[in-house]
Amino acid sequence: MGIAECFESVSEQLGLGPIVVDYHPYAELKHTWRQRRGMLEFKISDYLRDAPEGVNESLAWHLLSHAARTKCPDGRRDPYLSYAKSRELWLRNRDRYLSRARSLMVEPRGSARDLRTVFDYVNANYFSGRLRNPILAWSNESPRQRLGFYFEPLNLMAVNMVLDSERVPRYVLEFVVYHELLHHVDAVNGRRLRRIHHTKRFKAQERAFSSYDEAERWLMKLASKKRRGV
Repeated sequence: MGIAECFESVSEQLGLGPIVVDYHPYAELKHTWRQRRGMLEFKISDYLRDAPEGVNESLAWHLLSHAARTKCPDGRRDPYLSYAKSRELWLRNRDRYLSRARSLMVEPRGSARDLRTVFDYVNANYFSGRLRNPILAWSNESPRQRLGFYFEPLNLMAVNMVLDSERVPRYVLEFVVYHELLHHVDAVNGRRLRRIHHTKRFKAQERAFSSYDEAERWLMKLASKKRRGV
C-alpha cells in the first residue's frame, strides 16, 4: 500500500473528506497540509519516499489526527516518530539532506578555526578518544537561534560561524562541541544514548569542562539569554 492509499484509508476511518497527498523536496523532514475547496492537501517530505508501509500508515494517523483535531490513538504515531530519527532513513538521504542544508558549510576549516582540530582535542581530553569522527560543518544561523547542534543519525556536528573568530577564545568553541556531544554520549563510558536533557547529572558533567565559567560568560555575551539548543 502506497502513501496515498494509507492516507485515504486513515482518512476514511476518521470520517474526513477527500484528500490529496504528494511528496515535496523540503530541506528538512517536515510535512504541511491545508484545506482548500473542501479537500485536504498534504505535502510530505520526499525523504520518506520508499518508506516502509507501516511508517506511511503511522504518519497518516499522526497528521490526519491533527487535521481532524482529535487525539491520535495510542501507539499509532510511534513507528513514524521512531523512523524519523533512524539511521536507516538519514543514511539513505545523507547526500540529499546535505545538498539542501543551505545554512551549513560542510567543511571543518573555517576562516580562523578548524573544527577537526577542536573535535580531536575534545574527544581526546573528555571522551578518551572513543568517539568516531563526525561530519563537521559550520552553520550560518543566527546565534540567537542556536550556537551548535549534533545530529546523531548522520553523526553530524555543526557549530555557529560566530565562533569562527580569533576574537572569541578557542575554549568557547571547545565548550560548544563538548556540550553538544554530552547530549548524546555518556561521558563516563562513551556509550551512545538517547538525547540527554539538562539533568543534574548532565550539568555536573558539563561543569567538568576546564573553562566552564569563562565559556558560559562568553556564550551569554554572544547570544544573550534568548539562545536555545546550546
